[in-house]
Amino acid sequence: MRTKHLIPNHAAGLTYANAYDGAREDHHHGDRGGGAAADPFEGFPDAVLGLIVSKLPFRSAVAASAVSRRWRGALAAAPALDLDFAAAFPAAPRRRTAFAAAATAALAAPPHHPLRRLRLALDGFFDQLFAASAAGHVASWLAAAAARGVQHLELHLPRSRLAVLPPSLLTCTDLTSLTLRLDRYALPLPPLGRLARLSRLHLASVPLVGPSDFFQDLFSHCTQLASLTLEQCHIGALRLVGAPRLRSLDIANCSWEQQSCISIAEMPALRTLRYSGAMANRHVISDAYSLDEVVLATEKPQVKLQGPNLRELLPLVGNARTLVLSPWCIEPSQSKRRRCSGDEVQYDVIGGRGKVIVRNLRAIRMEYIDESKSGLELVKLLLKNAQVLETMTIVPSMDGLEQAMFRRRVLKFRKASRNASIQFCASA
Repeated sequence: MRTKHLIPNHAAGLTYANAYDGAREDHHHGDRGGGAAADPFEGFPDAVLGLIVSKLPFRSAVAASAVSRRWRGALAAAPALDLDFAAAFPAAPRRRTAFAAAATAALAAPPHHPLRRLRLALDGFFDQLFAASAAGHVASWLAAAAARGVQHLELHLPRSRLAVLPPSLLTCTDLTSLTLRLDRYALPLPPLGRLARLSRLHLASVPLVGPSDFFQDLFSHCTQLASLTLEQCHIGALRLVGAPRLRSLDIANCSWEQQSCISIAEMPALRTLRYSGAMANRHVISDAYSLDEVVLATEKPQVKLQGPNLRELLPLVGNARTLVLSPWCIEPSQSKRRRCSGDEVQYDVIGGRGKVIVRNLRAIRMEYIDESKSGLELVKLLLKNAQVLETMTIVPSMDGLEQAMFRRRVLKFRKASRNASIQFCASA
């Protein structure tokens, strides 16, 4: 096994070259005296060997720990572990007992070997006959990780009646980053207020429906939380209020109840907002004056939304420096129609007919925009009001007007910023 590239240049004052030279001298002395040859890795401490095996997949790390007696404790000293059952035994899914024994041995290390990062991906581990035992193993693994001071935890639980979050999760009080990917989890999330050092939280495939004080408890106790990601969650009413240090909010590809709402307020440090996928029915946003980057990559709604729905997102654009818009951030106006020939309909961009204040906007990206979706009106509005604009990137729709004609019309618009540069891309 080649391990030279896995050893850091300076690990506890040792390098591969120095250790190898010392081992070679011992080897020559051993030959002269009739002794056995020395192991080149004999001079490395357990922390360096643990760093080596932490770069390997779990199955290879277990095999490396059986190379010799010197490597036997290397896996237990690893600062990072990736316990992925499906990757460890892709062709032998029934080896759950062997995987559980290896994972228990890897985590059962003394506290002087800290564990910085742990990933538990247990797809296929909760078999019908092994599910009860698997739940006990998960609880013990998290307790062992908590004893070693784990800081970054990523937990993937499959769909199973017994695949629940154990109470030992809340004993990991040193966590700074937590990712929970729960496949169709039916139970409510436990309050995470005991994880006071948490700075990053990623929830994926988690139901957030019904009355709950989960986020209120989270923001009141985890005051250092700086990043929140909600991915493919099923949400009813999302109320995010009172996060003083939250800098990044990402709502990606979530599904919403019929009467859904997003409320964002009291976030003075919020800099980045990414909102993609389906949209909620209503948005209540206030005190969002510190945003630098706004990504509104929403999809076409399944049902017809109320008129002011998209215009409620205007406060997010006001002070942003970078803006990314999808075609569905332009809505048709049903109240007034311009007298025109054919089937042309007047469209309103976000913000309605009033003046849009984008005094800090420096970069804009619009994807799949054409004249039939009022792309020209949106481009004209932003060029007219963005006084410090530097770059506008346009991705024309392939089913729109001819791109050459579209470009000529865009380049004729008046620009409020003399330094504005308009770029056209063929694809997103």
